[in-house]
Amino acid sequence: MSNPKQAFGDKKPPLAYIPLSAQLAELEALFDGMLKYEPLNWRDTPVEAMTYVEAAFRHLQLWKVGEELTRDTLVKNLGAVKACCTILIDAAAHGTLIDNRRKSQVEADLLHEGEEWVERLKAVHQERLRQRQQADLKVTIVSDEISEETVRNLFGDPPEPVTSVGTEIPIVDGFVTLDGKFPPWPYSPPL
Repeated sequence: MSNPKQAFGDKKPPLAYIPLSAQLAELEALFDGMLKYEPLNWRDTPVEAMTYVEAAFRHLQLWKVGEELTRDTLVKNLGAVKACCTILIDAAAHGTLIDNRRKSQVEADLLHEGEEWVERLKAVHQERLRQRQQADLKVTIVSDEISEETVRNLFGDPPEPVTSVGTEIPIVDGFVTLDGKFPPWPYSPPL
């Protein structure tokens, strides 16, 4: 039988999962802002979303290029990013956020569609690497004067032509395109 308090507590949001190191970095930035302005000032005076989006981007870029701390008050730049996000979330929750974002479903879709071309390009380059490695291995085998029969045993017989005799098959950068289209998308690696 479990403790009834535990069963009740298990239904609550587990706030302890936010690491203390991250909480303190964020709190340091919020405390810095509280001393400059007033605590929770974004609840009293409406704030524009893009002000905090841009500030978060600046702090993140500074951290990305190696600047751990802000130059004026030595607050952690990543803590400042978290603080900007906190202000955006809290201002929206309290109805004091002026949403001046330039919304674009087109740009959102483009970003999600980017996953497709990333995967496609990875597959293309993986196939190119495989072909280069296979060619290098064949050169090594030939240079070591291993018999043609051994090469056939390693790589198998060359594939039978898919088209009738006399039909030209365009080959572009190592890829066979049966319809003459280049690049041959969508790309499917050979079996």
